[in-house]
Order: sequence, then C-alpha cells, then structure tokens
Amino acid sequence: MKVRNEAARRGLIMASFSLWFVGLSLFSDIACVRGSGSFVPEEAGVSQDEANQRYFTDLEVVSHEGRRLRFYSDLLRDKLVVINFFYVNCPTAPPSMGKLFRLQNLLGERLGKEVILLSISVDPERDTVEAVKEYAGKFNPKSGWVFVTGKKEHMDVINRKLGNTLTLPEGHLRVFLLGNTREGNWLKMLESAPASSLVEGLRSLSEPPPS
Repeated sequence: MKVRNEAARRGLIMASFSLWFVGLSLFSDIACVRGSGSFVPEEAGVSQDEANQRYFTDLEVVSHEGRRLRFYSDLLRDKLVVINFFYVNCPTAPPSMGKLFRLQNLLGERLGKEVILLSISVDPERDTVEAVKEYAGKFNPKSGWVFVTGKKEHMDVINRKLGNTLTLPEGHLRVFLLGNTREGNWLKMLESAPASSLVEGLRSLSEPPPS
C-alpha cells in the first residue's frame, strides 16, 4: 500500500501538528491499494479503482437524508474523504463531530465536490434512518457531509474493512481516517486533532509527491 510520508520529509506540518498523528500508515486491515502490505494482490490489468471497489465493497448504505447509496461508487470514488464513526445512543457528543462541523465550514466549496465527510454508524440495528436523521440534525451537516447506516450485515462488513472490528458500539475507533481514493493514499489521526490539522492532512494527501 502506498502511504505518503511527504509531510514528515518536507516539514510540511508543524511539530505541534505531528503530535496529533496516530501515524501515517494505516491499520493493516484497511490496506486496500497497491504497495507493501496491501491486502489486494497486484494484478496485471487491475486498476486502482477496481482494487478499491473490491476491497471497500459497493454494499448499499442509507444516508441520513434517506438516500440509498453504493458505498464505494457513490461515496468514496475519486474523492478526498474524512471518515469517523458514531452511534446515536452515545451518551455524550463525540469530539469528532464538533471537529467535522468546523471542518465543513473550513472546506467551503470543496465540500461535496472534492472532499466528502463520512460518518459511519457502528450500531445499525438501533441507528435507524429516522434516528440517524435526527442525530445528524444536531450538527447541521452541509451537502457533502453524509451520515450512513444500513443493514447490519452490510455495515458490519464496511466497519471491518475500515478497521473497526470491536462488536460493542462503545469500543468504536476514535480516530479520523483521511484518504485519497484516486491515489490510494491514507492516513489516520486522533479524534482530538483540531479541524485545522484535518485540513493540513487533506492537503498532504492531495499534493503531488515530491520529484
């Protein structure tokens, strides 16, 4: 899998920002693209897009707006993406939601076109579409920030693909996953990272590699 470390090489992101990184390498079980440690064998004639779709799957999910979507084709393909995890019955608002609320404002017109914010349910049996719609409304998501739930069997697969393997909702991953699906580059950051650091992370993923 290709994981870009140019932020470290260039000193692109300040030393203080580096403290927010969990690391520039992905969980081993999120590996879906070319390179060392990839879960997808490199096959002649198989494009990055095909490899992504095979790994992430195109299972149906449902947005907080009630739209039925294919997970890879409709949400991830050719996008910069920021992913976090939620469940409606969480007794406290997770810090990640406040960060994404601020991030959507920082992104401006890029949101929904170049960048998508994707909040994924870890408790689909209780996170009905109606419940997720009400929950999402607390954060005033703009077009381009999508909360998704769906059939348990679909959401369980998607969560596992993203490295969220614990069965109890309370144990969900408390990180942001940032990815450039076109290039196959990913990084992860603590949910305590400020919104400005998420912007810098997206920038590091979108810039061309150094010559």
